[in-house]
Amino acid sequence: MNIRNYNFDFIGKRKIWFAISLVVIIAGIIGFIVNGGFNLGTDFLGGTLIEVKFDRPTDTGEIREIMSELGYDNAIVQKVIPDVLEDNSDQFIIRIKAEQQGKPISTEEKNEILNSLDSKIGLSGEPLQDRTVEPGFGSALVKNALKAIAISVAGILIYVWIRFELRFGAAAILALIHDVLVTLSVYCILNREVNTSTIAAILTILGYSINDTIVVFDRVRENNSQIGKLGYEKVLNNSINATLSRTINTSLTTLFPVILLLILGTTALKDFALALTVGIIAGTYSSVCIASPVLAMWNNRFPKYKK
Repeated sequence: MNIRNYNFDFIGKRKIWFAISLVVIIAGIIGFIVNGGFNLGTDFLGGTLIEVKFDRPTDTGEIREIMSELGYDNAIVQKVIPDVLEDNSDQFIIRIKAEQQGKPISTEEKNEILNSLDSKIGLSGEPLQDRTVEPGFGSALVKNALKAIAISVAGILIYVWIRFELRFGAAAILALIHDVLVTLSVYCILNREVNTSTIAAILTILGYSINDTIVVFDRVRENNSQIGKLGYEKVLNNSINATLSRTINTSLTTLFPVILLLILGTTALKDFALALTVGIIAGTYSSVCIASPVLAMWNNRFPKYKK
């Protein structure tokens, strides 16, 4: 995609961009409250996850009834999102949290569940996923994930601060926080499971998004000599417009293989691809519509930069 001779007023429309982001984040907060928090996966909570496919059409209610008969009243049963390219319409994920049992279920208990499901509904082969995580591993994983994100954000702030100025670093970090919040908001709205793949995707998004932002900021720095004649907001607009083709082309090129993973990948890959898809779109949006407008607001706020 190649766009030439355009002059979009991104800075002047900043209230619209901020409003769009705010609507998505508020919707995510509502989803968070309605769903009772994040839909944390077995990787974080500890416990057992089994993904099975049945021979005949069924629903979550029938499966929950069987689990209740076995003593697992609080088992989480989720239908796998139907795939147009794969026959997974009767595929379900069953999660039994370790906190419900005090420890993960044993192999014998797991076999009892599978035998009961097979006799009452009918399983189509072996489980597609079958994994158990100790409760202690989940808490350590949460700490390490938060530590990794904090170190990444701090490193990016220091790098941008050294390469440009503190105001550029602050604007870049706010754009990254925006990307993470939007990604997590979409997960809350869709009630999708947050697992290790989600954390890996978020870390990938941080690197991808800051790259786009730095390209714009580099052009702003190159155009500094025009500030006295054009004004800062005009220079920001010119810089965004000058790099817009590159930004869109890079994002589309990255999105194509990620969307293929989202359509054709396994369940784990689809979780990773969903976070990446949302993150790439949010990252591209924030590089153009959030980071530079925040920089303009910073300049208008402090007389030192306004001059």
